[in-house]
Amino acid sequence: MIKSGRIRSLRSRGRRRPWRAAVAGTAALTMALSGCQGTAESGQGDIIVGTTDSVPTLDPAKCYSYYCGTIIDNIGATLVSYKPGETTPTPDLAAEQPEISENGLTYTFTLREGVKFQDGSELTSEDVKFSLERAMNINHPEGAAFLLEGIDAIETPDPLTVEITLKEPDITFGSKLAYNVATILPSDGKYQAPDTKLPDDADPATYEKYVNEDLVSAGPYSLVENRENESIQLSAFDGYFGEPPKNNRVLVTFYDESAQMVTALKSGEIDVAFRELTPEQRTSLEGDDSINVVKGEGASIRYLVFNPRLEPFDDVKVRQAIAAAVDRERIIDEVLGGAGEPLYSMVPPSFGDASVPAFQQYEDKEPSDFIDGKVKIDLWYTTDHYGPTEPALAETLARTLEETGSFEVSQKSAEWAQFSANALPGPTGQYPAHLLGWYPDYLDPDNYIQPFYHSSQSFLRMYDNPAMDKLIREEEVAESVDSEARLRTLAEIQRIAAEDAPIVPLYVDIPQAYVRSDVKGVADTMDASQVFRFSLIHK
Repeated sequence: MIKSGRIRSLRSRGRRRPWRAAVAGTAALTMALSGCQGTAESGQGDIIVGTTDSVPTLDPAKCYSYYCGTIIDNIGATLVSYKPGETTPTPDLAAEQPEISENGLTYTFTLREGVKFQDGSELTSEDVKFSLERAMNINHPEGAAFLLEGIDAIETPDPLTVEITLKEPDITFGSKLAYNVATILPSDGKYQAPDTKLPDDADPATYEKYVNEDLVSAGPYSLVENRENESIQLSAFDGYFGEPPKNNRVLVTFYDESAQMVTALKSGEIDVAFRELTPEQRTSLEGDDSINVVKGEGASIRYLVFNPRLEPFDDVKVRQAIAAAVDRERIIDEVLGGAGEPLYSMVPPSFGDASVPAFQQYEDKEPSDFIDGKVKIDLWYTTDHYGPTEPALAETLARTLEETGSFEVSQKSAEWAQFSANALPGPTGQYPAHLLGWYPDYLDPDNYIQPFYHSSQSFLRMYDNPAMDKLIREEEVAESVDSEARLRTLAEIQRIAAEDAPIVPLYVDIPQAYVRSDVKGVADTMDASQVFRFSLIHK
């Protein structure tokens, strides 16, 4: 990730182990789980989940990728969280909704009584203060401490009361507290933290000396074992304050190749395959009577970025011409095998009235309505970050543009390390046009707007429109997240974004899980919150 200019990862892959070793490790752990199943209560048991994703860390201060967030979400607990099927955060460790001061700056939380950490210690307001300040002070360059930067002070008047004061009002603050960077940890010495915020340019070892991979929190599962890049084993936490999990244990096993994961699912070695399969593999599983397909609501988006400061994209007409040339349905059919949804705004349709499909204005237009002659462009994509379909995405998009007769496209690629360094303004160079993806940090339309369109707060740092900055601030300090005034402001933001077209949204990725026919509950967790809750899965 890029400090002060982050590219949000849809997939994050670390160093991988040889496949042969992975098979041996999975088999051994599968037998270990099976040997314990006799102790399961009626209707419960063990669940094995397969993925090609990776978990680079289990420390909430460092985590900033999908699957480390998934594991932390299942072990951890936060002040507020999302109930299944809901997109508005509600009390979790908090006993009730916070009291918010009239000026919108101070949030007062009353904690549940008697909550225990998985180590048996009692959770108090001091743990909340410690955990949030720890994440902010570690300021890990790979983490999401920036989501908490709006906090000015945290007070603990008594063991069950936490007062969080913001530097300025922020209607999205509740959603940010539901992200795993705000996971509450014990403050009794198991976790260490600097007394003050570490600088952005500190030596990497300085950040790492505070990282703790032995995750302890107050969520539904305890961490049993973490075999790096091989497997993670969880056990239901008997002292959990919420609804107990519908299984006793969960084993997550990591695969280098999706083909191996498909074989494991078909043979019954794993119960669930989630992230990522190729369109061909999905088609083969859809024809298997022993496998069910569960489709969720999409929040991951793909989009095409232009740098308006570089030719030829300093001409808004060129940007608009490409917006008119994009064929979203063709991309979804040819590249994704149908596992996507056209995106006509950076705000996905799952946000209801807050999503305005402003780019539909280009559907009845041709590139020649905006430009004359043929424009040459370089289209950059990364080869090792967004999965095996990325070259096909670039190829289909390039072919679509060229078939209009208005563009000559040169496809260029780079590995993620080079790509992420060069895609944004900086000393190593920058790409005029490139493909990126986004997965939300917090579940609010603002998270699909401010990081892209604000002149100083955007990680792209390529688009500068004072009117847009003003509108973004207006929606962030609205009376409520779904007020009519805020919806009008969001609509105007999306109208301007489509007119200026510094970014062209392409599609929403529709998450799909493939499960053995005797496995239940996966559909209950494939909601718009994007939280994959192991606790709902059972046989």
